[in-house]
Amino acid sequence: MSSLFSTASQALTYTRERIKYSIQRVLPPGSERQSLPRSIQEASTLSPGVNGSAGLLNHQRLKSPSPLMVALAISLVAGLYFFAVGRNRYQVTSSFIVRLPQVPPSSSASLLGATLAGPTMLGSLEDGRFLSVYLTSPEVMKRVFLRLNPYASYKKEGLDLYAGLSRNANFDEKLAFFRRQVSVVPQDLTGVINMTTTGLDPQTGYRLNRMLLQEAEYFLNQSNQSISENQQTFADQEVVSARKRLDEANARLNQFKNSSGQINVAQQAASSANYIAQLESQLVSLKVQEASLKRQFKDHSSPEVAYVTDQVSEMEKQIAQERASLVSSGGQNSNQRIATEKSFENEVAFATTNLNTVMSFANDRRRESEQQIKFLVLLSDAELPAMQSYDWRFKGFLALIGILLVTWGGTSFALGIANRK
Repeated sequence: MSSLFSTASQALTYTRERIKYSIQRVLPPGSERQSLPRSIQEASTLSPGVNGSAGLLNHQRLKSPSPLMVALAISLVAGLYFFAVGRNRYQVTSSFIVRLPQVPPSSSASLLGATLAGPTMLGSLEDGRFLSVYLTSPEVMKRVFLRLNPYASYKKEGLDLYAGLSRNANFDEKLAFFRRQVSVVPQDLTGVINMTTTGLDPQTGYRLNRMLLQEAEYFLNQSNQSISENQQTFADQEVVSARKRLDEANARLNQFKNSSGQINVAQQAASSANYIAQLESQLVSLKVQEASLKRQFKDHSSPEVAYVTDQVSEMEKQIAQERASLVSSGGQNSNQRIATEKSFENEVAFATTNLNTVMSFANDRRRESEQQIKFLVLLSDAELPAMQSYDWRFKGFLALIGILLVTWGGTSFALGIANRK
């Protein structure tokens, strides 16, 4: 590795000197010698009989390695690490989906079908995104590392200084290392969640995958049940409040009835109205009798006619008094009392309906908190790997080759622009 760093440093020095020299070509003649880099001045001094630029380039070719050689050296070292020195990695993959106990009947049909494209798929996809964050959270890392003992299962060994976890690693380093070992990817079309774990030995990768599956199931059940419990607590509080409101409404209604001295003001007013109607019916009969007597006797002041006339007059006065007593504020004041009683009865009815609704909601929340809301259905269970994974080796090597090509292209482009100037 030290030889690789030395070769790369020489290549960077050579590139820097080339760029500086190309810039000095466009400077004024008087400042050319003073502005040249010291290494270029030394090169021109060592080659007095040759053209300055040609001597500089020849001297740099003798001192600095070729960029191609540097790239080959880096590729060789990378190949040795990825295919010889690097420790084996073992990957364990499991696939699961999150399902509700039953699909709601209101789910609409689509091209993917009512089961896949309905709330089940969308809910599993949403839960998968939550799980991808939760399973790589610091809380999960603490619980998993406490059971997994990473200092023994992921300890550094051999010549591979990159793989493994050092004993003096801080919290951020532990979290970054843990997240490199776990990959949770939900599939957008099906809602299937693929979880891949990596270990330096088969048993560690398998145990890590099983622990994370348990954490995922715990997260689904605990989070949903805690939500149901919070809703149940709120519903129970609402039941107490609704019952208190109903008791207060009943107390106000009973107090009004006691103060008025009547059990039912509306019924009492209806009875008074019926009594007045009966008096009016008798009044009509008396008036008919009076008219008949007046036709029989020419003298309307006769005792027979006067007696009936007095009855009619008294009946009319009685009816007027009963009507005034029924609606006046000094009497029964039936209209105001009926309105007040109706208001109290409406409050009682509303409080009763509210109490029934809240009690039904509380019972539903209680049943939901006692049952499992969502189920983690395994589609592909974790299996103990028998062979190491080669993906990281090829991906790492090809990624380094890509970086070298990009660096080469960028450097060549910069040097080409400098030479044109």
